[in-house]
Amino acid sequence: MKVLVTGASGFIGRYLAHALIAQGHQVRVLVRTSSAQNSFNGPMPFVGDLTDAASLRRAVEGVDQVYHLAAIRDRWGQPFQDYYAVNVQGTRHLLGAAADQGARFVYCSSVGVLGYPGTLDIDESYPYRTNDGKFNYHHTKALAEQLTLDCARRDRLVATVVRPVITYGPGDEYGMVTKLLTLLATGRFVPVGNGRNHVHLAYVTDTVRGIILAGEGDQSLGRVYIIPGSRPITMRELIVQACVLLGRPTPRWHIPLMSAKAAARMMETVYTLHRRLGLRVLGDEPFLTRDKIDTLTINRGFNGRRAEQELGYHPTVDYPEGLALTVAWARQAGILS
Repeated sequence: MKVLVTGASGFIGRYLAHALIAQGHQVRVLVRTSSAQNSFNGPMPFVGDLTDAASLRRAVEGVDQVYHLAAIRDRWGQPFQDYYAVNVQGTRHLLGAAADQGARFVYCSSVGVLGYPGTLDIDESYPYRTNDGKFNYHHTKALAEQLTLDCARRDRLVATVVRPVITYGPGDEYGMVTKLLTLLATGRFVPVGNGRNHVHLAYVTDTVRGIILAGEGDQSLGRVYIIPGSRPITMRELIVQACVLLGRPTPRWHIPLMSAKAAARMMETVYTLHRRLGLRVLGDEPFLTRDKIDTLTINRGFNGRRAEQELGYHPTVDYPEGLALTVAWARQAGILS
């Protein structure tokens, strides 16, 4: 089968493209001109842009299936219209091209569209809560979800939406877990809150397996699937496991939650003024933001029963194995030095 993957220069997209090749598919990856010189080692690069509808029509020509992962991710200070142009309008262009071609479509969204409900059994029935967290990113991802599902309802497109949880593993240079490991390895991480809250992560090969399963079965058409990892884990347990693998002592102190949020609010204000004045002395984004604090402190766990029952999805990599593989990669890559 001929497959197009967007976002293949990113962490999950790269793993997805190579997994599809391993299954025997002919894989084409959409890349911007600035990324065209990168070595993709297997997939065939096709130069295009989500803001250029004509290039997307050319990219989809002759393709049987589209996995759409490309998006503007959360960037401090990025205006909403930039997110909308890429994440919403870009998806609209790609949906139209896929519908004209008759290609099946899998849209990769995020559990972030559900915000931070503060519970451990979040499933697909939960409503959108895009005012929580990364508003620009999550709001535009939710709008793109709705476009995809609307096309499926109107029988214009054979489409499915997947919502991965936070995904980690070797190669994720800028992800949450890699940043946590780096701070712990250098003794610069001070936990916020008491660490009793749960986070829910997935190892990258599990996430990719779930995405592919969503694109294969007839039962998944017009459906939304959360793709969770093996289980929620308390922040405290995650930190302890990581410290054991790193050979570092577990942090002895923590910052009270309210104090951290007050500091984050102040830091965001300073950076906002800093950016409006056109300055770059402090860097591109605050070290501490309220969303980062919420990610690490609000109780969240996801229910994967729909993906299990309808797709046959079962995560296989638990935290001890996944963290060990990630630490080994980070050491070899010099990230923890």
